[in-house]
Amino acid sequence: MEQDPYQWTTKDKWLYFLSLVPFLVVFIGTVVLLSTYSIWLTIMLLVFYLLMNVLQAGCCMGCPYRGKYCPALFGVYLGNLLSGILYPNWEFDQKFFDRNAAGGEIMVLVVALFPLYWVYMTGWYLVLIYLLLIAAHLVTFMPTQCEKCSYNETCPGGLAWRACRAWLKEKGGS
Repeated sequence: MEQDPYQWTTKDKWLYFLSLVPFLVVFIGTVVLLSTYSIWLTIMLLVFYLLMNVLQAGCCMGCPYRGKYCPALFGVYLGNLLSGILYPNWEFDQKFFDRNAAGGEIMVLVVALFPLYWVYMTGWYLVLIYLLLIAAHLVTFMPTQCEKCSYNETCPGGLAWRACRAWLKEKGGS
């Protein structure tokens, strides 16, 4: 998987930081909200998040950004850093990547959907805010980061962005 990686600029990093604001608001808000019901719910969400990061780490082997600045899958994961710790001498393996990518994609859904019941029980309008913040994160992150990433033909997030971009171009051209 040798390729000349895109060199991230200061502007790219600022856009990344700005795209994280909605995610951080929703994640921290959800952690606090779940803790009002039970600390175990908060712990479960954090364990799911950690598992998602470990699975993401299995996808980072072979990535040109491993151990450096990396926006990672949707920009909210520590896989890039964990990959160097968990798999310091591993080479890219497509089967290992595919298993981790599938598991990571499932865990993204688990992390996003797990708290919805308690968010709804707190107030139905919070579900709308929750979903809008996630959408705001994706809408600000994917075009500014996935578009430029040198790993976007392999990374599940990059593939999702490429599919969205093709769909948007198709709809815009119609």
